[in-house]
Amino acid sequence: MPSTKTPRWIQEWEQARRSGRRGFIFVFNTTDYVYDPNSGLPPCRLKYYLAQRLQGEDYTVWGYSLGQGIYRLSRQNNQRPEVTDPRSPEEVFRWLTRPLRQPAPPTAVILDHADLLAPNAQGLTSAVLSPTHMNLLEILHGWGIDDAIRQTQNLCLLISYQNEVHELLRQGGGYRVIQVDLPDEQSRLSFTQFLIERHYGQLAEGLEVDAFARITSGLRLQDIEELFRLAGGNGVNASLVREKKSQTIKQLGRDLVEVIEPTYGFDGVAGLRHCIDYLQLLLWQIRSGATNVPQAMLFAGPPGTGKSFLVKAIAKEMGWTLLRLGNIREKWVGASERNLELALWIIETLAPCIVWVDEIDQAWGGQRNIGPSSDAGTSERMMARLWEFMGSMKHRGKILWIGTTNRPDILDAATLDRFSVVIPFLHPTSQEIQELLPVLARQVGRELAEEVNAFEVAQVPSLRLPTVRALQEVISMAGAFADMEAGKVGVPIHQRHLLRAAHEFKPNYNPLVHEFIALTAIRMTSFSFLLPWRTLHDRRTDYELPEYLKGIVDETTGEVDIMALHRRLSELRRVVDPLSS
Repeated sequence: MPSTKTPRWIQEWEQARRSGRRGFIFVFNTTDYVYDPNSGLPPCRLKYYLAQRLQGEDYTVWGYSLGQGIYRLSRQNNQRPEVTDPRSPEEVFRWLTRPLRQPAPPTAVILDHADLLAPNAQGLTSAVLSPTHMNLLEILHGWGIDDAIRQTQNLCLLISYQNEVHELLRQGGGYRVIQVDLPDEQSRLSFTQFLIERHYGQLAEGLEVDAFARITSGLRLQDIEELFRLAGGNGVNASLVREKKSQTIKQLGRDLVEVIEPTYGFDGVAGLRHCIDYLQLLLWQIRSGATNVPQAMLFAGPPGTGKSFLVKAIAKEMGWTLLRLGNIREKWVGASERNLELALWIIETLAPCIVWVDEIDQAWGGQRNIGPSSDAGTSERMMARLWEFMGSMKHRGKILWIGTTNRPDILDAATLDRFSVVIPFLHPTSQEIQELLPVLARQVGRELAEEVNAFEVAQVPSLRLPTVRALQEVISMAGAFADMEAGKVGVPIHQRHLLRAAHEFKPNYNPLVHEFIALTAIRMTSFSFLLPWRTLHDRRTDYELPEYLKGIVDETTGEVDIMALHRRLSELRRVVDPLSS
């Protein structure tokens, strides 16, 4: 087995021990196997890894949990605990205080399920804890700040499975919080080789070990072992990995972070030439190792114009994990901030990745520049932490944030400032409708007949200001008409079916609202070449300007008349505010 780098969190723990720290709280990936080939130990759970490491350093290691009571975790531990009830936590903790304060022999105490021993009183004061929990919290806090213990080599190790150990211990209680990371690529590679060499299973034909280690980003070692068991003699394939990854991240992130598996790349995108040109440049920069790439982008425009689809397409092209950030807010004091830290830890662990914040106007609270929040400053602290993380230079080129919004007008200046690139999404033009029809038909599993005239369909008045979603509904209805006529499902869609569906389509949205959103997105666009009628290479394209842009955009030069744009936005705001579609 080749020598590998010791996992970061183990190095952090060892360094903290050398600096004199004696109390530790292990959080996050604490249910997983630990495998460090350099230690000479086989893969094992965290509790046993810590016990074996310390036993090798001649420690007497005690274990304790509410369910098991006190028990020995080292072979050289011949001492019997002088306690009447080995399951009584208060009696056991008082007894353990003595060996922890003695310089020899070195003693370590591993407290399993520490969340149950010193639980965090969510949204409540410590006074509501039971008397037993109050006593244990006091004793544990005392161990963390005890000068006599700090002068020894003795250790108190708390293993948390829910990241809910009481704040008194986590903050200023003498304990160092160690975040047990998800295994990196080298750790996954070493563990996979370990399993294969010991005939636990095999990889599917054509899937090399190095490639498997790359695509299992986000999986725990126990997940990799489970994949080998599930595959049996067939071998683990990429499809199994994708399914397991989605389940694992959802479980680890408690639905705070979701893995999205994109299906289409740029080849599945019709229209949006201004977006594709820029994203291809970005893709080339990242692959070339450029450091001047944006860390966050905003896709703004009316609903159903392809924003979400393009997020998935860029993830497919880049080959990065696509994560969708969910709701991280809870009603308990401190819970939202802990959720945010967990989400950021997962994001950082899975880098390189794209983090998608859908409907960012709702997820991040819209306008916040109207005074302090009513949640005791939680919103301000969380946003400050998010912005700090997003702006960290160590994440540039490794983590790309993409926000999508149908309401760019309610985003505050502080949020917009974090998105250095804003790309507008407008309604498909007549030319883009013609490109979209066959693409959308394939996406819903339908086939257009050879005689279909997309140009004629695009001229139907009800499709004057369509969304991509609306076009997809038109195709689906045309398919239903075709099936009904033929008496069977899945027949080709003919021109008459498309024209009927297009003529009978009635938009269920207010066109003035959509115009207002589209013009707002244009106003926010960060660079002129990102406008739909401009490109990176040409100053002007043959883009067909919609009616609402005529008089605002010069049809010869493509320049935007800012004053005309603002006048129209003011007129529309009086008509459509508050917005309703």
